[in-house]
Order: sequence, then structure tokens, then C-alpha cells
Amino acid sequence: MVALGAFPAAKLGALLLRQVSKPIANFVKERAKQSPVFRSYVCMPPAQFYNWCEVKMKMYFMNLGTAGKVKPLSETMAIELGSNLLGEGIIFVVAAALLLFEYNRQVRKEQAKEDIRLQEQEDLTNAIRDLDLMTEQHNAELRRLTYLVDDLISKVNSKSYSGPDTTSETPKSSSSKVDTKRQEPELKKQISNDINENLLFKSIKMLIQSIQQV
Repeated sequence: MVALGAFPAAKLGALLLRQVSKPIANFVKERAKQSPVFRSYVCMPPAQFYNWCEVKMKMYFMNLGTAGKVKPLSETMAIELGSNLLGEGIIFVVAAALLLFEYNRQVRKEQAKEDIRLQEQEDLTNAIRDLDLMTEQHNAELRRLTYLVDDLISKVNSKSYSGPDTTSETPKSSSSKVDTKRQEPELKKQISNDINENLLFKSIKMLIQSIQQV
């Protein structure tokens, strides 16, 4: 399938090359008719050389021996053949130059893509490094907050559960009993506040631990 597809494409390319080279060949013919110098030194020598090579190769492959001298082409035939050779040669050079230009353009394009890929990879590496640094700073801050919360919880616990002073003497007068009854609501309120603070600090500590796990 590849050979069958490539053969018509090759024939089409050769036909296109001949069609495009015809105007150039006609220009060379007119130039050769008008200028003896162009005819003698530019148009005819390639034709005579091509004719010499063709005759030699035909005799070699047909086992006819070697010709001592190849008969040169006539001036008309040499101009015709030389014009066609120059036209096709010019088209071939232009096509080769275009192919070389396209190849260099593709190479530069691929190089630009590779440079962009390397730059993106470097940017991604730098971003990961920055994230690692931010994570370390975040963990250090969480450790500091955890230490502060633990310290506050220990202080609240020692304050809330220290209990009344049992070493003090029991009041015997009725006035001291009244004062004690008046102070009971305030003591209960203080204990309740201490318990609430303790629960708040414990909640903060649990929140910090959950953040660390994430």
C-alpha cells in the first residue's frame, strides 16, 4: 500500500516539476538565441556533458564496448536540452532550498517547545520548593500554638480543681456563715467559667491536631 501510494505521488511531483520548469526553459531558450555568450558557455555545455554521460552509460549497460568519441549534439538540440536541464535544475535548487528552510524552521520550533517545557519544569520545581518551605513554617507555628494551648489548659486545670482551703478554721459566728453563703454563687460562677475555658482550650487543641493531620 505504501509503494502504490508513493508511486503516483512521485509521478505527480515529477509532472509538476516539469510543468513549472517549462517557463524557465523557454526563457533560457530565448536568452540563448539572443546571446552567443550565454548560448556557448551556459546553455550548451551542460547539454553536451549530459549527452556524453548518457551515451557512455548506454554502451556500458548494453555491453557494446566503449566509444572512442561521442558525437556532440547539434546546436539546436543542445540549446533545447540545455534549456530543459537548466529549468529543471533551477526548480530543483529552489525546492531543495525550501525543504532546507522548512527543516530548519521545524528544528527551531521543536527547540522552542523544549525550552518552554524545561522552563515549566523549573517553575514547577521552584513552586514545590516554596510549598515545602511554607509547610515547614506552618508546622512550626502549629507546634508553637499547641504548646501555648497545653500550657493554658494546665493552668486552668490547676486553677479550677485546686478546691477550697481545708486548713482554714471553720467560722463559728453567724456573720461568717452569711458571708460564705453569699460567696457561693460567685464561686460557682467562677468554677463554671473555668470549666468553659478548659473546654474551649481542649476544642482548640483538637482543631489544631486535626489541621496537622490534614
